Amino acid sequence: MTSIPPSKGRESPGRSTSPTQSTAAPAAVAGAKRKRGSGQKIYAVKNGFQPGIYHSWDECFAQVKGFKGAVFQSFLTQTEANAFLTGTPLPASATSASGNNKFYGVQRGRQPGVYTDWAVAQDQIKGFRGPKYRKFATWAEADEFVREGREPGDGAGGNESSKKDKTPSAPPGMMAEPLRDEAGNVYPAGTGPLPPGAEDGFDPNVLLNPSTGRLVYKTAEQKAATKLQPKQSTLGNMLNIYTDGSALGNGKLRAKAGVGVYFGPGDERNVSEPLKGNRQTNQRAELTAISRALDIAPRHRDVTIYTDSKYSIDCVTVWCIRWQRNKWMTADSKPVENKDLIQSILTKIEERTSLNVKTLFEWVKGHNKHPGNEAADRLAVRGARVGLQAINDGVGENGGGQNEVNSNLDDNDQMQRE
Repeated sequence: MTSIPPSKGRESPGRSTSPTQSTAAPAAVAGAKRKRGSGQKIYAVKNGFQPGIYHSWDECFAQVKGFKGAVFQSFLTQTEANAFLTGTPLPASATSASGNNKFYGVQRGRQPGVYTDWAVAQDQIKGFRGPKYRKFATWAEADEFVREGREPGDGAGGNESSKKDKTPSAPPGMMAEPLRDEAGNVYPAGTGPLPPGAEDGFDPNVLLNPSTGRLVYKTAEQKAATKLQPKQSTLGNMLNIYTDGSALGNGKLRAKAGVGVYFGPGDERNVSEPLKGNRQTNQRAELTAISRALDIAPRHRDVTIYTDSKYSIDCVTVWCIRWQRNKWMTADSKPVENKDLIQSILTKIEERTSLNVKTLFEWVKGHNKHPGNEAADRLAVRGARVGLQAINDGVGENGGGQNEVNSNLDDNDQMQRE
């Protein structure tokens, strides 16, 4: 799910969209290079050192060479590659455009639907008790077969959890009326305590008004629409975390940085703290915030980390691939800056990947009135101010002259040198 605008000056022609992991039956053998077609191919690595989507064979091959049980495949469209990674069926328009004449309808399986790749379809039926599936020549026939399994009263339809989740239910924390204070006054939206049962620090009773940028309470109609949605297992839900770093006086002698991690309003997992160590830079604060988020996030939950630092995302999803091959030296034969933090984050991602848990990154534009990013920024600035006050009081760490040579560069400038 990484969504990072392309940057200039990158040395790698291909790139992974996100470090993600999913179990699969081996659909390809590592090291077996496929014959290229006339179109530009996209390579999806499902099981490898760094799962994701790559735009060159060299980048893809680096992820599967020597990896036991590697699963990867080439595609002509981004839609097909994403479907392969996530195990979701392709829409009719996508399958017809690809020219595929084999369609696999999975009526009973982990994720019923129509698939164009047998390896992906196998993922849905392998080990599933009583699977039901067939191969068809057209997408329409396969789709009709899948729909038959979803008819009311047909015990063959749906996945393992659908029978348990058929009853419509309100999301945890949904309340008929807003919470009130001791005087009986309604709390302004987003300012009161979280309602009982709310998950991940988010209040399901409020939403963001796009015209004003402010939180408002949902109307009765909006709450009713929410109740019609089937209740999903909390283990499979994505946990969204916002991180940010701030450096007061970045690049100067007495710079002090802070770390911000935002899970939600009033969430006890939120982090606001000074950056530790002598090197007090914005880049180290950004990386440390990501590391702290991964430390706190439950290991069984898929997470998406939102950050306004392109530098941090590229460090742990793109540049690290070449750095590891070059023994942590840049293209200019210089030691990689912030190697300790980058390696720590990669280790945590690999641990989560080994548990079949996704760790995704999403870039957001900083200081653009994005509620989550703004909240993380406030936490980071607060942490930096606490550290600076401690130095002024003579009890905190002082960065002194230990700042990195490029610490006063912004992300775009830094990326030109990687």
